Amino acid sequence: MIRESFDIEFIRTILPKLLEAVPLTLEMSVVSILFGCLAGLLLAYAKICGPKILKSVINVLTTVLRTVPDVVLLYIVYFGLPILVKNVFGVSLASWQKQTFVIIALAIGMSATAGEMFRSAYNSLEKGQLEAAHAIGMTRWQRFRKIIFPQGFFVILPNLASACLAITQATALAYTLGIMDITGKARIINTNAGSLKTFESYLAVALIYWTISFLIGAVFKWLEWKFGKGMRTLATTTR
Repeated sequence: MIRESFDIEFIRTILPKLLEAVPLTLEMSVVSILFGCLAGLLLAYAKICGPKILKSVINVLTTVLRTVPDVVLLYIVYFGLPILVKNVFGVSLASWQKQTFVIIALAIGMSATAGEMFRSAYNSLEKGQLEAAHAIGMTRWQRFRKIIFPQGFFVILPNLASACLAITQATALAYTLGIMDITGKARIINTNAGSLKTFESYLAVALIYWTISFLIGAVFKWLEWKFGKGMRTLATTTR
């Protein structure tokens, strides 16, 4: 087959079709990030407050998860989880949608990164603040809401932004399971075009991911500015 010249009109034509898959991509990203952060909080809490043996187990687990490529973890979850659940609980996962396995895999990967971020953020806090809050009778929830969360969240914002971008980009692996996300649709479109529009098809995908990444970055910059104001106010009042 002879490759035609660059066809920008083809990109304009397929963009609306690719945009139809954006909600699915965002759904997988957001749900994976939320569950990954929740699991990361539990891992961080166990590392900070748990017994020594539990800390050692979680350290090994975290290290392993952070070194396994996303695509490998995805295949392990997709092919291995149904077998595990079937053998242990006698329950079939055949009715589960494929994107559920993508969310589980990405959330597991996110949890390892989030756990380290939350642990580092907690360790960066000035312990005198927590001791003073305890002395004046603050409950654990009040200490978390007024001291730990605002300061810790500000500390992890840059790393959290990078992690969220990585998860969003990793959703492109969903097409390997036959899921019609943005990349999956581009693959079908290119195939239907006789594989003569590969560059245009994936350039359109890149433009969509670039836009999503830009918006995510803008949100986190706003959060840094918002929480940064509170940090500056706290620094001023404690001088």
